Amino acid sequence: MIKTELMTFFFAGMLCFAADLPAATIVVGYPKDHVVYQRDADDTAALRIRGRVSDVAGVEARFNGGPWQPLPAPAADGKFSGTIEGHTGQGTLELRSVTEPDSVAVVKAVAVGDLFLVTGQSNADGRGSVNVTLAESNPFVGAKFREGQWSKGDDPSDSGGKHASPWPLVLNALIPEQKVPMGFVQAAAGSTVVRQWRKGGDYFDRALAILREATDGGMGVKAVLYYQGENDITHYNQFSVLGDYGLYKENLMAMLSDFHEALGVPVLVGQITNLLDERERNDGVRRAQQESWSESAYALPGAVTYDIFPTDGVHYREADNMRVFAGRWTYAIRNAFYEKTPRPLAQLLSVKRTSDTEIQLTYDCELTVSDWRGETAKRPTGFRVVTSEGSLGDNAISAVRVAGKTVSLQFATPLPDKARFFYGSGNDGQDKPVLRVGQTGQPVPMVFDVPVD
Repeated sequence: MIKTELMTFFFAGMLCFAADLPAATIVVGYPKDHVVYQRDADDTAALRIRGRVSDVAGVEARFNGGPWQPLPAPAADGKFSGTIEGHTGQGTLELRSVTEPDSVAVVKAVAVGDLFLVTGQSNADGRGSVNVTLAESNPFVGAKFREGQWSKGDDPSDSGGKHASPWPLVLNALIPEQKVPMGFVQAAAGSTVVRQWRKGGDYFDRALAILREATDGGMGVKAVLYYQGENDITHYNQFSVLGDYGLYKENLMAMLSDFHEALGVPVLVGQITNLLDERERNDGVRRAQQESWSESAYALPGAVTYDIFPTDGVHYREADNMRVFAGRWTYAIRNAFYEKTPRPLAQLLSVKRTSDTEIQLTYDCELTVSDWRGETAKRPTGFRVVTSEGSLGDNAISAVRVAGKTVSLQFATPLPDKARFFYGSGNDGQDKPVLRVGQTGQPVPMVFDVPVD
């Protein structure tokens, strides 16, 4: 009786093993369809592969029609793992047993290209209401990893699978332009604060765990994309810095170092738009974000959004503001990685008093004026001058003249001797025409507390 039961168990196990295997006698554990491997500087990648084979004599693999390459010999139980070299491109990954070369297992739409780790809070995760599908005309199929699965990079693309995000729009713009396969790993989470994104914070650890699962431990990415700060203005998260400039900057700079230490890549730091009627808190968070671009060796400028009006005061939900939000990220990524000579940020060279009622601003580039929708205007907004007698905003300026690289502000009344200049503070530039770089259309950087000479 015991012997019969053992024999039954043995043959049942063999049948189970056979049932697990396709006709090719190979089960591929990794990669899955739509995986993106991060390419190296030489446009190649080591493609991590693992699985199980019924014939332990050996396994070969090839990528995108390239040469067959041997993998390390399988273990006694048929499990195998190893790497082969792949060049930038997208296609099938094929595996075969060395003794049955006609039996081939296939993984589709595998790519070697550029992969981005998305971090931050709800706008990075995505709260859009209009879904975007990747264009069929794209030379490569963009990809996403969310909730433990690789798939085509269409919306819904937030972590919960309910909303649109900027990232499919970014893929639609950059893939045909750069002719490189691309994908993103969605690790952002709503209502998080900067302290949770540094080493030891639960969302830093979570992001690395998600990336580890997506890459099967390879951890290769082009960059980290970070858009966060709204909850560091409010009190809704117990770890919020409540807009404290020094605390936000301290934690942000630590986070940048932590991600670089873990992944060896830069972090593109986005600069959020205005939230609520909290000028000082908004300015504290956005000043720290802007300063990180020049003060951290690991940071690069991300999307600049102080002029974009969010649908509900927090989120980009409509097609129009989501399109512009995605466009700012597209520009930032392109400028960081794909321009032969990245364009530097516009620089405000001087803020000078030319008379008792006039201030002249001088930039290092030609300027234009338009709102976030692209509608041009003659008169920019977003100016603020603070004196001992109070603040003077756009309504205190009687005339504005933009000529090439200069902007002249004519005030209705004489200015006190001591004055300090701000641009884009609070909601001064939100949903209004602002100064833009003539060649790129990007808004000029915000200005925080510069003395008027």
